[in-house]
Order: sequence, then C-alpha cells, then structure tokens
Amino acid sequence: MVDVHIDPLFDDEERRRRLFVGDVIVYTHLPEIAEFAAFTRGLITAALAPDEPTKVHARRGPAELADLLIEFKPRFIHHPDSMAHVRRITAALGAARQDTYADVPKLRTAFPAGGLATGIAYAFQPHRDTWYGAPPQQVNWWMPVWPAAENNVMEFYPRWFGKAIANSSGEYNYYQANAWRGHIKDFSGGQDSRVHPAPLRPLADDEYRLCLVPPVGGIMLFSGDQLHASIPNTSSVTRYSIDFRTVHAADVHAGRGAPRADVACVGTALRDFHRLTDGAEFTEADVAPYDTEGAEGVKVFVPR
Repeated sequence: MVDVHIDPLFDDEERRRRLFVGDVIVYTHLPEIAEFAAFTRGLITAALAPDEPTKVHARRGPAELADLLIEFKPRFIHHPDSMAHVRRITAALGAARQDTYADVPKLRTAFPAGGLATGIAYAFQPHRDTWYGAPPQQVNWWMPVWPAAENNVMEFYPRWFGKAIANSSGEYNYYQANAWRGHIKDFSGGQDSRVHPAPLRPLADDEYRLCLVPPVGGIMLFSGDQLHASIPNTSSVTRYSIDFRTVHAADVHAGRGAPRADVACVGTALRDFHRLTDGAEFTEADVAPYDTEGAEGVKVFVPR
C-alpha cells in the first residue's frame, strides 16, 4: 500500500526514492505554484472571454471547444513564462537545476458529462504513463488552476504499483504516436481512434481507489509508473490543471526508477526531457538503454 506524505521535509533524493516505491506526495501551498496558477488563469480567461472559464461548456459545444483548445494549448506550452514557472517551482522544492530535466508543462481540461472528452481533451482511462513510453525515472507534478474537487480530478489504484496487470501497452508505439500530434483535431469531438493503453479487463467495482485534491497553490507528485485515471467529471464546472514531468540525470545514468512490471510499449519519451539550466537533451547513449531496438517513427517530440 502506498503512503501519502503531506508537506514533507524530504530532500529531492529522498523524495524521488519514495516516489519510486509508490508513495504520493502533496505540497499544500507554495508561492511559486500559486503564481503559476494565477498566470495560467489569466491566459485562459483572456482566451475564453467573455465566457467564464469554469462554465464555458455551457456556452460552447465540443467542436468549438476543440478549436479553442487546439489554438490555446500550444500557445500555453510555448509561452516563455510557462517553463520559467516550472524552473521556479522545482527549484523551490529542492530539485537541482543542473541535474533536473523536464518536459513542457501541459494544460489539461476535464469538462462535465456530455462535454469534450476526446482528442485535445482526452479523458484518460486507467493507465500508467510508462505504458505510453515514459521512462521509469519520471516524476509527475500535477496542480489545479482553479479549485478542483473529488468528482473531477484523478484517482490512483495503489495496490497495482509494482504489480503486473494484463494490459494493451504492447500495441502502443511512442514514435508513431508523435505523428498523431499534428492531427489532433481529427481525434477531437468525435471518436478518438488513437491507441490508448489500458488494462485488458475492467478494474473490479470494489477496487481500492485513492483520490487526492490539492488546493490551488498546491501540487501533487507521483511516479509515472503509478496506475491512475481521470475521474468522470460529475461536477458542474470545467476542471483546469497543469502537469509537467521531470527526471533526474543521476537516476537515468544509474538505472534507478520505478518497477515497470508490465510495460510492453515501443519507444521512450526520454528525448522529450531537457535540462533546466540550458535546455540540453540527453545523449543518444543515455537514451539507448531505455529505447526499443529498431523502433521506427518520429523520435523527436515537437509539442503542438
């Protein structure tokens, strides 16, 4: 069973060790996190004006929301202040910039029932990020932009950490999936025909589930190997959240990380991570132990 730590005093090394054995960590308030949330609220509010962002689903249909998000989300990703906020947050929580590599921060939206839930706003079924090519060293950082609730966030399935579950990750090729990013509109608003790894059998109705709801200004950290899913949004508001992922160079070089007990996907997302000091990539020699020999496709992720 996992342990949940609230505002721990761990240093970064101990924090990563705890995450790699399945623990979840919540920091309830940090000025740098609150500033990123406020910055993002401002961008979203301007993009959706005159509509109130958490009620926008009542005024705009799935097709229009898809068009808005397809334009807005890349602008958020590429905004120079977005990655600057990631640097400030990780530094404030003790991650050494010269050793920490991060991917781009992503804005997630979860609309109430009947709203957009495919493509650009895909509602994830139970999965591990490692089924999608995440390296075993990946740490996920998740933060709400407006207040979230237990009926519109995500849930974990802790008893499966480090324990294999029959799944379809063998059908997923990360490099082929990179090519889909340029055609996200084709999967938004209708049927999402992309490959999405999932357990082969539904989880039991009595499966133990863990739901944590950090406040605005707080953040939740968990391993990319943690089995988790989007909770169907039964609230009356649209949920906005930010997530980004980090890996530590020493963990990559030493092969430390989460168990990856049941991962069969092709490829690795390790090339998506860039050093926080200067944007440097991992070398191909660093990536090789985590890659799939002979895998073909787009091996450099270009965010869209």
